[in-house]
Amino acid sequence: MSRNWVSVLAASAMVVGAAVAVGCCVPEKVISPVPSYAYTANENSNDISGYAVDNTSGALSGVVGSPFLGPSGPRDSVVELLGKFLYVSNGGTNGVSAFAIDSATGTLVTISGSPFAGGSGPRGIALHPSGKFLYTANRSSNDVSGYAIDTDSGALTPVPGSPFAIPPEGDSQPGPQQLTVDPTGRFLYVSDHLTGDISGFTINASTGALTMISGSPFTDQPDNLGPGIQPYALVVAPSGAFLYVSNHSRSTLSVFGVDAVTGALKAISGSPFSIPPPSECSAQPFGLALGPGGQFLYVADNGCGAITVFSLNSMTGAPTETQNSPFFIRAGDCNALPLDDTVDFTGRFLYVANQGCGSISGYSLNPTTGDPTELAGSPFPAGSSPYGLAISRIN
Repeated sequence: MSRNWVSVLAASAMVVGAAVAVGCCVPEKVISPVPSYAYTANENSNDISGYAVDNTSGALSGVVGSPFLGPSGPRDSVVELLGKFLYVSNGGTNGVSAFAIDSATGTLVTISGSPFAGGSGPRGIALHPSGKFLYTANRSSNDVSGYAIDTDSGALTPVPGSPFAIPPEGDSQPGPQQLTVDPTGRFLYVSDHLTGDISGFTINASTGALTMISGSPFTDQPDNLGPGIQPYALVVAPSGAFLYVSNHSRSTLSVFGVDAVTGALKAISGSPFSIPPPSECSAQPFGLALGPGGQFLYVADNGCGAITVFSLNSMTGAPTETQNSPFFIRAGDCNALPLDDTVDFTGRFLYVANQGCGSISGYSLNPTTGDPTELAGSPFPAGSSPYGLAISRIN
C-alpha cells in the first residue's frame, strides 16, 4: 500500500546527514522523487501487474512481461527506497515474495531464495525509512514479521525475535491487517482489524526488533463499539505528529496524536470523524493516501466507489472534507470497490486500485484544492482483484 513517500524523504535526510558527518559535501547517491514504475498485486489472478509511469501525464502503460507470476493470493506490495526491489505479502502461501526490478524496463525477476518464510496470512507490508528493514502484518498468526534487507541482493532474513506477537484481548484475537512505520523510523503501528484498536511498537534502529509501546493497544472507541469498527489502513503525517486510521465498518476516520518520545497514541478532540456517505451509500473506507506536504488525505471509499478528500490541520491534525469531495470513480459497468490508493512521490498523481473492476484509476491532483482529475486513458487494466499498489522512482 502505500504510500511511503515519507520514507523516501526521511531516508534522503539520513543520507545527507551521514555525508555531512564524514565531511563530505555531496551524497554519493541522490534519490530522485520522480516516479518510474508502478505495480499492483492482484489477489485473485495470483499475479502482479507492472506499469511504466509517464512522468508528464501520469498515464500508465504495461511493461514488458506483465503480468508477472506471483504467489497465491498476493496482497500488499512495496518498493524499496532505491527502486531496485519489489516485495509482496503472500496472503495465500505465507511469507514474502521478492523481485528485482530491471531499471531499464520495469520487468520483474524473482530474487534467489524467494519466497521468504514468515507469519501466516500476511496482509499489510511496510518498509523502514532507512531501507534496512521490512515488516508484515500477519492476519492468521496474529503477529508481525520483521526482515532485514540485503541491500545488494534484496534477499530477506528475519530480524532477532521475529515474529512479534500481538496479544489477544480476552477471547478475541487481534487479526492484524495493515501496518505503517512513522517517518523517523522509531515507531510501528498495526491496525487490529478484529479487536478494533491499534497496536504500537518501538523499533530498534540497529536490529529492527520490535518492543510493544507502554499502553498499547490504543483506541478512541467506547468499549461496546471497539471490536466492530474494523480499522484498516494507517498513515502517519509527514511531521510524525498524527496517525490516521480508516475504520471500515463504521465509515469513520480515527485521528491520534503521537507522543514524540514514547510513540504512545492519544485520540485528538472529535475523533473518530464521520466520513459522510455520498447519496445513499455507506463509505466503508479502506485505503488512505497522503500527499507529500501532508495537506490532503485521500480515502478510498469501498462502499461508495468514491474518493473522499480531507484537508488536514497541521497543528491539531483535524480533518475537514474539501468542498468538492467526494469524487466518484468512473468504472464503466462494474462496481469499482476501491481498496487501495497511493499518491506518487511528486504529489502530482493519485492512483486507486479498483478491486471490483480489475483496474487502476489515475488522477492528477490540484495542489491548492486537493481535487483529483481523472487522467486520459484511465482506468488502466489490472489483474483480478488488485489489492496493493506500489510506486518506484527514477534514481
